Amino acid sequence: MTKSKNNSCETPSIQELVEKLREIQVGLRENLRWLHEKLESLDSEPDLVRSMESAKHDAESLASSLETEVEELRQELKELKETLGLSIEKQ
Repeated sequence: MTKSKNNSCETPSIQELVEKLREIQVGLRENLRWLHEKLESLDSEPDLVRSMESAKHDAESLASSLETEVEELRQELKELKETLGLSIEKQ
């Protein structure tokens, strides 16, 4: 029993992983909205093209990082389900 208690302390629960995925999804949506706002603002001012490119690069980098984290969490969730013997179905 001690081994399973330690395992549960080290491994996030399915609920925790799902909540983390939802937080990341919200973050991605906010970043997309922010990027659209910045692009509209910068498009209206031609002299700010460099700023637009910089903002676009920053947003794409952040989105890429978040997508990588989402993929890692999905893999952890899959492994956790396999460990617990749960069937893996798209939810």
